[in-house]
Amino acid sequence: VDSAQAPWKRSASEGITFACQVLLSGEDGGPEALRFRFDDCPSVYGHMHLTSQFQLLFAGAMDFPRGVKHLEALAIHYTDHNVPYGPFAVSAGHDMLVLHPKAGGIIPMANLEARRKINLRGRIFAALAADSAWQPMPGIDNCDYKLLMPPAFGPAAVVVRAPAHAALAMPAPEFGRYEVVLAGSVIMEGREIGPPGFRYVRDDVAAEPLVTGNDGASVAFLTFDRDALE
Repeated sequence: VDSAQAPWKRSASEGITFACQVLLSGEDGGPEALRFRFDDCPSVYGHMHLTSQFQLLFAGAMDFPRGVKHLEALAIHYTDHNVPYGPFAVSAGHDMLVLHPKAGGIIPMANLEARRKINLRGRIFAALAADSAWQPMPGIDNCDYKLLMPPAFGPAAVVVRAPAHAALAMPAPEFGRYEVVLAGSVIMEGREIGPPGFRYVRDDVAAEPLVTGNDGASVAFLTFDRDALE
C-alpha cells in the first residue's frame, strides 16, 4: 500500500475530530489499516477493538492513563482483541497507523453491554523506540535493529535500519505481519514504496524479502500471534 496515493477524509466520532486515510478496508475479510491525524485533543474516549491491534505512532505524542506511559514518535501500542484502553490525549502533529489483521470494529466503553465482552486475559503493551538500543543485524553489513517488544510477549515489533539494496528477510508470518516503511524506500512486490507505506503478509512460508532503495530504509516489522484469529 502506497499511502501517498490514498485520499484524506475529515470525520468525527463522539465529538472527536480527525482526518483519516482508509488504506485497507478489511471488507473482503483481509486486513484493515487506517491512518489518523487527530486534532489536538485532551481526551479520546476509552474504547476497545474486536481484534488485535498495533498502533504505530510516527509523529506527535499520545498520553495514556493508568501508568501505560507517555508515547512520543516513534512508538508502538499493542492490544489483544477486546482489550479496552483510554481515554488518551493526543498532541498537535499526531500521526499514526492503526493496523488490524481483519476488520476491527470499535466499541466505546460507555456501552455497558460491551463491558461483558472484555477480554480479561488480554495483553496490552506500549514502547518508545528511543528506549531501545540499536543492535547489529546478523548477516547484513551496516544493518541495525531495535527490538520494541520482548521476545516472550507473543506479538513482535522490531525496527530495522539498513543501507541501500539490502534484502530484509523475515520468518514466515503465520498470523500476519505489517511491514511499514519509516524512512527511505523499499521495493515491495516490484513497487518502490516510501513512508509510511507498507506491505501486509500472511503465510506459512517466508515472504519475498524487502529490498531497500538507493538511499537505504528504516522499516518496522509488526507481527501478530495467535490472538489475531480471535
